[in-house]
Amino acid sequence: MRKSLVALIVTMCLSLTACTPLEQSARNTAAALQGGLGAAQTKYQTTCAATPTATACTVITKAIDAQNILVTATEAYCGWSTAAPPVVATATCVPVKSAAAGLQSAVNNATLAITELKGLL
Repeated sequence: MRKSLVALIVTMCLSLTACTPLEQSARNTAAALQGGLGAAQTKYQTTCAATPTATACTVITKAIDAQNILVTATEAYCGWSTAAPPVVATATCVPVKSAAAGLQSAVNNATLAITELKGLL
């Protein structure tokens, strides 16, 4: 389900003019984080299976947490229900202004996670 929500975030702003800068930032960050996680998980799969507490594995786990937080913050910001997420093709983000600070914080944390992942690759 999380992968489909990440796909939803990545595709939620098909028309950039319809997105707020914060939504664009969340979308771009989610896409970059997904790519970095995929590469790091592939590279360190054997290492992390053998030694889950290795530094690289800890960085990957923290990045996964950052991704989950970004998805949840986006859901809150867009007014989407976590119990019944919207269908990708019909998703419309209706910004909840009170959730903007939480989404910005999640974007900042995810950006840090991307930087840490780059250090592994």
